[in-house]
Amino acid sequence: MQQEVLSKQLDFSALLHDVSNSFKGASLIVNQLIDGAYGYSLEEIRPFLIALRDTNDRGMSLVEANRVSQEARPVTVAQFDMLSFLQNNYSRFKPIAQYHSLNLHYETQVTYKHGTQVQGDSISIDRMLCNLVTNAIKYTKRGDIFLRLLNQEDDLIVEIEDTGCGIAAEQISNIFIPLWQSSTVERSSSPNSNLLHQSGMGLGLYIALCVAHAHGLRISVNSVVRQGTKFTIIFPYKDNGVYGIDDRMLPKSQRLQDALPI
Repeated sequence: MQQEVLSKQLDFSALLHDVSNSFKGASLIVNQLIDGAYGYSLEEIRPFLIALRDTNDRGMSLVEANRVSQEARPVTVAQFDMLSFLQNNYSRFKPIAQYHSLNLHYETQVTYKHGTQVQGDSISIDRMLCNLVTNAIKYTKRGDIFLRLLNQEDDLIVEIEDTGCGIAAEQISNIFIPLWQSSTVERSSSPNSNLLHQSGMGLGLYIALCVAHAHGLRISVNSVVRQGTKFTIIFPYKDNGVYGIDDRMLPKSQRLQDALPI
């Protein structure tokens, strides 16, 4: 009983983490619009108004999807185009990266061997991607962040790479544990304080792993201290030509902590 209570508390904390991140991102964009950082004419600020709307909609979608209890909430599986899905994420995060004097890039291929259609819970996959991009912005003081959609043989690959502080090799095995925080970032070089939480909550990568686990995806990390970090999400190819969940595979668990490799 106690373990179940702790499980629900952790899942609720993860939801609050993502909702908070979404609305704080929206607040940042609003403040910049008020200050005239993006211009004053409607034509100049239109892309940022769209980003603001999408960021707000994301927060509302998270709340709506979790109105009922975790046990009763159905998994909403639908097919969507990952190419345009990532384009929306890029547009939503570009003003936030720009505010921190970072260059956010979206890199794609001309063609894809088996297309870019993915089947899964789009809200959950959005949570996974947003947490990875948010971390990249938070722990990059200067330079670039890359969002990529690639083919690796038959598989579909999403990469989020930054030029930030990096993660020490001995800490890589711990980064997906909930509430764990890296000691790589020293107090004197704390993450960007204007985005979300100054030192983080230790839940973003945990959420990303849980979503990957539920969709049968693989997630890997390559990092060098003071050079940057790259997260790679692998959507394995399936015979039906659609990446993600198929009729033979449903999410392994609705309990987030079941994804932990312990």
